[in-house]
Amino acid sequence: MRPYVSYLIMATPRSGSYLLCESLINTNLAGCPTEYFGPAQTRAFLKEGNAPDYATCLARIMEEGTTPNGVFGAKIIWQFLENFVDHLRDIPGYEKLPVPQLLSTVFPHLSYIWITRRDKVRQAISYWKALQTNRWIGFEDWQPPEQIMVQKRALAENRKPRRSQKEAIFDFKTIERLRRGIEEDEVEMQHYFTACGVQPFKVVYEDFVNSYEETAFQILNYLQIPITGPLAFGERKLKKQTNEQSEEWVQRYYEMKQK
Repeated sequence: MRPYVSYLIMATPRSGSYLLCESLINTNLAGCPTEYFGPAQTRAFLKEGNAPDYATCLARIMEEGTTPNGVFGAKIIWQFLENFVDHLRDIPGYEKLPVPQLLSTVFPHLSYIWITRRDKVRQAISYWKALQTNRWIGFEDWQPPEQIMVQKRALAENRKPRRSQKEAIFDFKTIERLRRGIEEDEVEMQHYFTACGVQPFKVVYEDFVNSYEETAFQILNYLQIPITGPLAFGERKLKKQTNEQSEEWVQRYYEMKQK
């Protein structure tokens, strides 16, 4: 099924993008947005999906990510955009298109959603903890489609999926480097939107967590998706991962920052 409305959620790591994807999936009207286009996800889809080329892989992703009302959604982590574009350029006819034109050609009636987080320190701490533990989302019995594909690939290769480490170690220099990287990525993202002449729908994580359903409803209106009856949200599965250790690390970060 080829969608008639598409949107991309542009994000940096640990910005709340999975929670935003869940809220939109739970409307049953906004596609099935998740991270289809990261390097690991692409390898898994190409292998497990038995796709002979990226054009076939893309077609299957578009079908999987589109709801019956013709809406497709996906999220892209900014640092992986170049890798995704490189794969798209393997498709005949897409080799020389500028990136904005390329994406608007691939995704019909494309809109952008930008999720950001005010507190870059907490975001960087969350990022560093996830890098060490390999635990990227907190969920009960739900897993995003691309994570399932990665796990299947590991099993097919007779190897165990990466296990979480028992303990994450605080490292001020790494946290600071990640914080700066997040800020630099967001500056580049803003330059991209400006160059495209696009005004994305902006979601601020700290506001979104207190207006989960309201934000999803606003995005449906932004995308001009018809709502023909009462909107019944699906069950929320994701759980907040911030804990006492995270707060301790925030305090340690600021203490070391002042030295």
